[in-house]
Amino acid sequence: MNGRVVALVAAGVLSVSTNVFAQTANATAPVASSAAVQNPGVAAGAAVAPEPLRFGRNVEHSLGARFWIWNTPAWMVNIFAHVANDWSGPLTFSPGLEYVYRKGSLDLVVGLQYTSLATSEGNAGLIRGRSENDVALERVQSSLWTFSANVLFLWSSRINDWFEIQYGTGVGISAVGGDLYRTQVTPSAGGGYQECSPAERGRTAYCDASNDHYRNADGTRFSEPRLTASPSGSIPPVVPWLSLPHVALHFRPHRNFDVRVDGGFAVIGFYGGVAMHYVF
Repeated sequence: MNGRVVALVAAGVLSVSTNVFAQTANATAPVASSAAVQNPGVAAGAAVAPEPLRFGRNVEHSLGARFWIWNTPAWMVNIFAHVANDWSGPLTFSPGLEYVYRKGSLDLVVGLQYTSLATSEGNAGLIRGRSENDVALERVQSSLWTFSANVLFLWSSRINDWFEIQYGTGVGISAVGGDLYRTQVTPSAGGGYQECSPAERGRTAYCDASNDHYRNADGTRFSEPRLTASPSGSIPPVVPWLSLPHVALHFRPHRNFDVRVDGGFAVIGFYGGVAMHYVF
């Protein structure tokens, strides 16, 4: 009997001691590590805002500028006339302004653009009609230019969030300014050709009297008149601006800035260059 009482008392003391130790351990336990690293500025379970898309909005507007190079190669002129010398055609700089309206995968690019079609003094063509012989050769030099209003229709194929390929066509109209100088030429003693002067008028088949296309003593030359002049010439006041095809590589390194690398063919020759825009 006495042994059983002693055992019960010992068990009770052990139980009390165990509970006291457990409560002490819980009171002194460190805070969980997850609570220690939690950002107090972010509510638990709050969604993190995604990075804005560079491409992808259904409607966009852009303003910028284009910087193109134009070339009218000699073989294009040879379709309509005969070029007798090593003439390279005009290679000129063509700047412009752009507004771009994007709807889905289509860009409407409205542009105002200046294009020089001038050739230098040393890059004049010796040109005659394809049905004419060499006595009809004339030295042709241009200071022509155009100012164009045009619209490009460009469709896009998205490659990733910052790059796409564009393709399409363009239409517009161009006002024509400047001069086209024409001078009859005759074979020179040292080879090649030299310009006819008024004093040589009618003396040879080359410097005939059928027109007044001569180089004057003060260096001035005959300038082809406009179609609207009297007597009328062959320079129209306006010409169509047609581009087919137009292809481009379109980059967007930032949501509000893009670069388009252009290339194409239009009525007056080939062009290529870049356009840059602020996107809003």
